This record gives sequence, structure tokens and C-alpha cells, in this order.
Amino acid sequence: MPSVRSVLAGLLATTLFQLSTASPIPIEEASDCLPSKPVAVTPTIPPSGNVPDLPTTNLTLLYVAIGRGIQNYTCTAAGATPSAVGAIATLFDATSLAFTDETAVHAIPPVAVYMPQPTSSLALKAGVFNPIGHHYFDAAGTPTFDLTAVDKILFGGKTGDVKAPTTANVGPDGTGAVDWLQLTKKSTYTSVGVQVAYRLVTAGGSAPATCSNSSLITVPYAAEYWFYN
Repeated sequence: MPSVRSVLAGLLATTLFQLSTASPIPIEEASDCLPSKPVAVTPTIPPSGNVPDLPTTNLTLLYVAIGRGIQNYTCTAAGATPSAVGAIATLFDATSLAFTDETAVHAIPPVAVYMPQPTSSLALKAGVFNPIGHHYFDAAGTPTFDLTAVDKILFGGKTGDVKAPTTANVGPDGTGAVDWLQLTKKSTYTSVGVQVAYRLVTAGGSAPATCSNSSLITVPYAAEYWFYN
């Protein structure tokens, strides 16, 4: 009667022989078993639903950022119509996410507008987004995008303006979403590395219908900013 050791040795030898003579898994089939990686696709500007919509550009998309800040308005007296006097926002880099999941980027402004103004990074379920720069208006009232993290700056002038979609988030103040814009570099300024910016997917930021007093009004807002060169 064969020993247990000899039986196990025979089974092992048979298994090794079967493995050595088996047909290899085709490369195509083996690759099908691996988890797929997100494919980077250049995102395209979403439609606003307006006709006509914002002007297009043939320039190359460089960055997509989430802006979180405030829109500012002045009032001459109670009951007057507020006048826009610019905005201040921190810009958070969402470029990588935009190239892999554009839909996820569009979901950020309606969430970010209800968050406290971030003091460093913007932390969300979609990821952690680091500052790429700031948006503000200079002393002459020119919209400025200072992308300090990448050494680029745009001094822009409005070249396109459409209403935000009716489904846009109205923001914590309930005043509505500010317009979508195209801004093109001003010839009288020296912009560096950026020629065109778009403000899209806005949430909040619109002024109230009338002023309650003569003080400055600040309205929280969030938006996407797309930069081209």
C-alpha cells in the first residue's frame, strides 16, 4: 500500500504538469481582469441653456478651479437698487478632477457655497482641492485672476454674459445665482499665461432686490472658473 507521502508527491507532480502544459491566458483576457483607470478627457464647457450661449474659444484649457467667496454690492439708501462693486474669492484647483469626472466638478459649487469660507484647502467628498490663486477686482475695477501657484495672471474684461440656468443653486441668502461670464484679457494690461476665463456653474452671489440700508452688502457665492491660453 503506497504511503501518504508518495500519494501527495504524485498529486503535486500531476498538478505541476497540468499547469506547465495549460494554455496561457491571452493578454487581452488578462487585461480585462484588471481594474480600469479613469481616462483623461478634455472637459467641455457645459451649456447654460441660453440662446445665444457664451462665446466659445479655440484656445487650450489650462485649469479648472472652484471659486468660493463673496460678491459685493453698495447701497445709496434703504429701498435703493444694489450696485455691484466686484468680488473676492479663493480659487481651488480642480483641474485633475475635471479631466476625469467633469460631472463631479459641476456638483461642487452648490455644496461649497454653503460651507464656511475655507482658510486653506477645500475639503469635500470629491477630494481635497488646494488653492491655485485668488480672484479680486483691482483699484480700477478690473476683474483679476492671480494664479500665484502657477505664476500666471489674467486681467480680464467681460466679453460674454448669460443668465445662470433656472435650476442653479440660489445660495444661502436665497438671492439667486450670478450670471455665467466669459472674460478676455485686456489689451491695456499685461496678463501672463492666460488669455480667457469663464465663470460657470454659479451658486448664489446675486444681490437682493432692494437695499435694506445704506451699508455694503456681501453675498456668498461659489462658481467654476475655466482658464485658457
